Amino acid sequence: MQLSKKSEYAVRAISILASHGTENSMQAQELATVGDIPQKFLEQILLILKRGGLVVSKRGVGGGYRIAKEARFITVAEVILNIEGEMSPLPDANHHGEFPGSSGIVHCFTTAMEAYQATLEKTTIEDILNHESGDNMVGFGI
Repeated sequence: MQLSKKSEYAVRAISILASHGTENSMQAQELATVGDIPQKFLEQILLILKRGGLVVSKRGVGGGYRIAKEARFITVAEVILNIEGEMSPLPDANHHGEFPGSSGIVHCFTTAMEAYQATLEKTTIEDILNHESGDNMVGFGI
């Protein structure tokens, strides 16, 4: 259940772009600086995210990268799946033979992986941005 550096950087980049909205572009160099992401690595990540339909780019003056859809429609799992192609699986205890506790280990790993995936699938980039700003209330009225 370890997140690769590439996936971590992708989530950072999408979050930063999302904070600028769907209409505002950001240069790759500026994004790399703000996100503390090596620029060459970021360019590879942005290309993958562009192919996956999560970011769009525009060349020329006023160009750069922006998110392709609203942050509330992009999940963390979607970003990771675009980068990795699949969620990283846990080790399979079945391949280590039968021993006392082997089925319990399989159950534990399976339960942990399901919880991990469920969290990433339900967490949107908007949730990440709202958590950062402390805006945890969806609505409040008197």
